[in-house]
Amino acid sequence: MNFKKLLAQSLIWRSLYFASMLLVNIFLSRFLKASGAGSLYYLTNIFSLIQLLLSLSLESGITFFASGKIIPYNKLLWLSVAWSFIIGLSIFIFTFLYLFYVKHSPAEMIMSYSFFVVCYTTGLLLTNYCSVLFYAQGNFFLSNFILILLNIAFTCTIPFSNNSSNASFTNIVLYRYFSVFFIQGVFLAIAFIIKNKSWQQFAIPSIKELTRLGRYSLIALAANVIFFLVYRVDYWFVHNSPVCTSSDLGNYIQVSKLGQLLLIVPQIIASVIFPKSASGADRLELNASVMTIARLLSQFFLFILVITAVFGKQIFILVFGETFDRMQLPFIIILPGIFCLSVLALLSAYFSGKGNLRVNVAGASVALIVVITGDYFFVPVYGIIAAATVSAVGYFVNLLYSLLQFYKDYSISWVDFFKWKRNDYYWLISLLTGK
Repeated sequence: MNFKKLLAQSLIWRSLYFASMLLVNIFLSRFLKASGAGSLYYLTNIFSLIQLLLSLSLESGITFFASGKIIPYNKLLWLSVAWSFIIGLSIFIFTFLYLFYVKHSPAEMIMSYSFFVVCYTTGLLLTNYCSVLFYAQGNFFLSNFILILLNIAFTCTIPFSNNSSNASFTNIVLYRYFSVFFIQGVFLAIAFIIKNKSWQQFAIPSIKELTRLGRYSLIALAANVIFFLVYRVDYWFVHNSPVCTSSDLGNYIQVSKLGQLLLIVPQIIASVIFPKSASGADRLELNASVMTIARLLSQFFLFILVITAVFGKQIFILVFGETFDRMQLPFIIILPGIFCLSVLALLSAYFSGKGNLRVNVAGASVALIVVITGDYFFVPVYGIIAAATVSAVGYFVNLLYSLLQFYKDYSISWVDFFKWKRNDYYWLISLLTGK
């Protein structure tokens, strides 16, 4: 399947999946309100870091070696399943012992937190590993269809508003929320096994294959951990800022999540660019498409900026509830930075597919220094406005570094990356119509 057809399929199904995630976010935010949603998403942010570290970024290695048909799909599948459940069991034991012997937490809290972290991390590991295996096969339908159905099913169980006095029902919603992550991962693994008849080829990669996979994945892990901190280290600074309330944290995390939502299309495109770049096919078309997409994204983000400046506050309150009334200005400030991240997602996938992960690591490291330094000095004084500003600057620095490296690899005019062209619209129309 050529690049445009893969891209069109990916855009349709992954967009629908992320739309279902947005639905979950809206219902949860209205139910928990700004302070409750902030606490939940701050907790999942910690869980996400744990999951990222323990994943070893195998999904990056799986994509690279599966797309290049270097390691068979079924070997990678069984390795993914085994590693996910080993990690799940290890996390459960560690969390239980830590809360029981170190924190001396109540039994109810021990069981709740152990359940939450195991469901979240194990579920995400399985989901990420199995999703990239489907994508490496050019199948963007089945995995996303399963995820969409489960997200919609969960959303239907959440009331559109919350009676704060009903703590027991809030706990039920939280248990369901974390359970869905585990169920999604298991369902995707089962779907891949059935589709590929993986039970007939029960094996894991050889020592030589594991060595190559591990070497690639660990370099990707370094890049992903640094990227994660670049994108989310500001949560910790806002959480600990003396001028920020729990409601401020909820508003700011929601701004960040909306920014991540705007990265959906670039990330979808990146999921196609990575395998294509790894396979070495259609290099000229791939490079030209990266620049075309960057130009189209610049126009899209300008449109979002204008809408937010005029109607942002009313839209945020209407969608998320009246407690999310401090989102507009931070969102406007961080939006140019999100545009930088959108272009960076394309370039990072390009470099990853070429096996040049060191570019991603170096660029993210420079950005992380900028973000941590800026947050340390300014967030304790100026709160979420400073956090948004510093993040936007850090994202710009990261993009600038990657653009310089892209220029060395594929000599282009800087203007070509961002100057609007009429032919870009024809490219987009042909993509959407399949012609």
